[in-house]
Amino acid sequence: MSGERNDLGYVRDVVRRSEHRSMPAAIAWLWAMISVVGFAIVDFAPDRAGWYWLVASLAGFAVSSWIGSRHAREIGQVSRAEGRRHELHWGGMLVAIFLLPALVWEGSLQGRGVGLAILLLLALGYWLAGVHLIPALKWMGGIAAATYLVLAFVDGFPYPWTAAGIVLAAGLIVAGRASGGAGGG
Repeated sequence: MSGERNDLGYVRDVVRRSEHRSMPAAIAWLWAMISVVGFAIVDFAPDRAGWYWLVASLAGFAVSSWIGSRHAREIGQVSRAEGRRHELHWGGMLVAIFLLPALVWEGSLQGRGVGLAILLLLALGYWLAGVHLIPALKWMGGIAAATYLVLAFVDGFPYPWTAAGIVLAAGLIVAGRASGGAGGG
């Protein structure tokens, strides 16, 4: 009887975990760090921001994919379809952001508008991830949208992009905890 209880407890635990879509805390912390540095670069070394984001976002995407697949194996939720949905969602957002320079080159988007457009894409990306992938990320979409509105319509405070990076990083950490993401992986 004791063995049956252990087996049933194990099965119940696997079913409970399979119904809860979480984000590993390590992914939230990774993107929080990338965001704080990347947004601060916009204020302090804007000529380097594009290169930073090119390298950091591609590396962050690769590391996040690795952390996510490792996390899925650890909790017994290995699903190629789920992993593929995440890669297509976040990869699609990266592609959309990487296509923005075309609007700069042809003259439709200038200066501060580039950063605002990227922030708006982030808000949409997080919101849709919250709707379709990890519910706690809906809050991140709201935080990114509010940050976008503040940067778009409020002038006069120092280091606005650095402040935005700090706000987004804090939101990511809270979303990671709210999603129930475990420790490092």
